[in-house]
Amino acid sequence: MSDYYESDEVNLDVYDDALSDEEVFEIQEEYRRRRLVESLVGPVISTVFHILLVILLAIFITDKIKEPIAEIEVTMETIDDIELDPIVVEEPELEKVEVDDTTTPVITTVKVEAEDSSDNALEDTNDEAPSTDENMLELAVSDVVVAPSAFASPTVFSGRSASGRASAMDRFGAKQKGQDRLITALWWLAKVQKPDGSWGTAAKPAFTGLALLTFLAHGETPTSKHFGPTVKKAMQWLVKDPINTTMSNGYPHAIKTYALAEAYAMTGVSMLADKMNKSVRVLIDGQQEGGSYNYKYNTNQERQDLSFAGWNYQALKAAYGAGCEEKGLQEAIYKAIDWLKNNSADGAKFPYSTKNNDPSTAKSKHTMRAVGVLCLQLFGEGGAGEIKDDLDEISKGDLANLNWNNPPKESLYGWYYATQAMFQAGGAQWRPWNRKFQKEIGDAQHPEGYWIYPGDYHGGNIGDDITQKVYATTLCALMLTVYYRYLPSSKGAIGDKGLKNQAAKKDDKPVMEEEGVDLVE
Repeated sequence: MSDYYESDEVNLDVYDDALSDEEVFEIQEEYRRRRLVESLVGPVISTVFHILLVILLAIFITDKIKEPIAEIEVTMETIDDIELDPIVVEEPELEKVEVDDTTTPVITTVKVEAEDSSDNALEDTNDEAPSTDENMLELAVSDVVVAPSAFASPTVFSGRSASGRASAMDRFGAKQKGQDRLITALWWLAKVQKPDGSWGTAAKPAFTGLALLTFLAHGETPTSKHFGPTVKKAMQWLVKDPINTTMSNGYPHAIKTYALAEAYAMTGVSMLADKMNKSVRVLIDGQQEGGSYNYKYNTNQERQDLSFAGWNYQALKAAYGAGCEEKGLQEAIYKAIDWLKNNSADGAKFPYSTKNNDPSTAKSKHTMRAVGVLCLQLFGEGGAGEIKDDLDEISKGDLANLNWNNPPKESLYGWYYATQAMFQAGGAQWRPWNRKFQKEIGDAQHPEGYWIYPGDYHGGNIGDDITQKVYATTLCALMLTVYYRYLPSSKGAIGDKGLKNQAAKKDDKPVMEEEGVDLVE
């Protein structure tokens, strides 16, 4: 039988003798059916098995027992209105901020763009704080931190930056033509500066100080593009110049101290601080007990001179704003305020000079009311009732006499103070003065950039022709910087209550910390 299943075909020859043809055919058919069944059973079983397996998996995965959903019963219940107590939000008490006149020692450097010294155009190339560079040689700007003081304002020099000038000029009515004339004056002053950094042939500390104040008022520092070398040499000269209080009745020392204080406040040069402090020491020690000054810092009460005192008061103010730590500086300013107020009362009205502070001995000059008014304004007493009548007289009577071609005696000296006093007063008193003074001094300027003093010189007739022109030019140029030199102190810089009331709230003195290289030759 094994041979039977070894082939798909049946060997009929074996059975030829035993089987008939019909029997052989049936055997073959049976064999084919069995082979067919055997070939189909395996695939069918496999197919059925996989179908059942898929069905079972589907049932296992998808047929999950569902939990009965809980029935939620919703009911409505009326709730009586509840009165809530009103919520009261307590407004925090704002801390009252005292605005002090704190001066940072470094201000924005103003760059003057001009092709040559005849250019009137002004273009600022850099509005960043000054820094040292190789061209400054030994003049190094120190890192100086001046602590807040009652007198110094954080914005006291902010108007001298490029953006500050532009804003102040627009706000306070400066004409561009006047500023162009100012630039011409600065170029002329730079041209006539002596090689050693000074100006003048006599009383050189005074004229050098005035010239430096003029450049500083326009924001010029040792790093300024065009006037930097001029400013640097002037500072170096003032630092080297020995203290001399006897020269020309003492005026040069007061003006020099004023310039040193502003220069230090704007640059932070350490050697300037040392010279400033020593110079301020003379002002403190040389003040009379009553608060005024006499020539050559004579401290007896025999004579008081407001003209000389005015420059010392401006220097005291600048030194305090720069953070000077000299002992007695605040007290000197307090005494100055008291003396000015006492000598602005009826019967005195800011006399040029008195003896023993006796009003009956007063000698008057029209220029002195402007000196007294401005100094009180700079000390924060712009709203003092004692100067109300004086402000009115300046804005009317002195304005009527503001005539370059027909000037009153000692005119320009008084106009220098009056222009600042009217600016500090502001409003209706400032506007007419501003219109007139710009025209008067503008029309009088020489094409080269200088001015010649009109009328009597009031101390400006010292030295040669150039020295006299320097004096007149610095006063006129300083008048043209009034818009941004000192922002109005009587309009909120330190308040109308003045330095004394502000300082009483502070226990600390201004402190200076510094690093850097001193100014040496």
